Amino acid sequence: MSIFVFTHRYMVQQKLLQKKRIFVIINMQKIYGWHGVFLMNISSYRVFLEAVRLGNLTAAAESFGYTQSGVSHIVSQLEEEFGFPLLFRGKNGVKLTKDGENIALLMREVVNRDDRLHQVAAEITGLQSGTVRIGAIESVAMHKLPALIKEFTALHPNIRFETTVGDYEIVENLLVSEVIDCGFISSTITKKLHFTPLMQDELVALLPYSHPLSNEKSLTLETISKLDFIVPGEGTNYDIGRIFKQAGIKLNVRMAVNYDYVAIAMVNCGLGVTIMPNLILSGISDCGRAIPLSPRCFRTIGFATNGTSPVSPACRAFLKFVRERIGEELPPE
Repeated sequence: MSIFVFTHRYMVQQKLLQKKRIFVIINMQKIYGWHGVFLMNISSYRVFLEAVRLGNLTAAAESFGYTQSGVSHIVSQLEEEFGFPLLFRGKNGVKLTKDGENIALLMREVVNRDDRLHQVAAEITGLQSGTVRIGAIESVAMHKLPALIKEFTALHPNIRFETTVGDYEIVENLLVSEVIDCGFISSTITKKLHFTPLMQDELVALLPYSHPLSNEKSLTLETISKLDFIVPGEGTNYDIGRIFKQAGIKLNVRMAVNYDYVAIAMVNCGLGVTIMPNLILSGISDCGRAIPLSPRCFRTIGFATNGTSPVSPACRAFLKFVRERIGEELPPE
């Protein structure tokens, strides 16, 4: 008798739990469609991260086809779920709180894993799809990526690209935080990343045509160190800083700018000299007098990935394609 009573109670409890589950599922379906709680959270994370990236709720809403109030509601739900504010809201948009920064990193990891899950599944079925998120320094983004992406997407039309252009430091930070899958930068990196060399790019001195040394066939680093120097966008922590540091020579810095093309304009106005990679100068018809360095100096262009995270199938396919098209060229001895 006691066994019967126990069994009867257990069956009643299971039926009540089942009714509860059905009630919750039905309500979730009414509110969020057929995605369920997990997929609802993934979608919310994507919207939240887009709002953070754009710094604006309205812009994020437009990206997803939502209303601004809909995105605001998603953010409020997440804040209620976690129990603390994730965003500062102001006239100029939104930005992460300190706690929000920590949560955003984890959200990014969840979204990345979800993307890779779907891409691996697509790869197994033979259908290449997904998104490749690229970061690149300006010279590579302008003179190399467009043709590569065009040719690759002709072969794989279901793969889309998101490209962020920035200086060396920005690209490195995006890689470390897993905002991008790969970064096209030079080998002079300051963070622990996996780097694959692709090509060499010669560094040359850039002088105004009116400069007394503009007709020289080459210039030594020692000679350049005595001239007013304009530090270009990369700063002095990367390729330019490396060659002078190796030579034990200190630059006579007159000014520093955060865009290479601004540095070129400053040189043309006679405000000083600079050093530029040939790749940047290749698309400019009148940039000043470019003179080789003596001894000749190069930077090695390649792509970097975050060594702690696996590369998505779509990104892996693109990087393999890039290696085949550009070819690997190691720096000179």
